Amino acid sequence: MRTFVEKIQQFPENLKQAWSVGFVFMYNGKIFQHFLARQWSDQQIRAYFQENHDSLSTIITHPDLRLKEVQVDHYPDWIVVVPY
Repeated sequence: MRTFVEKIQQFPENLKQAWSVGFVFMYNGKIFQHFLARQWSDQQIRAYFQENHDSLSTIITHPDLRLKEVQVDHYPDWIVVVPY
């Protein structure tokens, strides 16, 4: 199993430089996406994946990176990053 640090290496440098608070960044193995989630709580982020992708999710905080990892149950290959 790959670590979170290994997973986020798949994001191009220009996207990693664009990471900012208030956005969620996703990679589904084909395309990179981002969406506005300004002032969303972890519960609201989980609700987004439940409502829009019919999947439960888990949020793991990586304080050393100032990033949160969202693991989407039905889509284990997705890489979802939430800067904070």
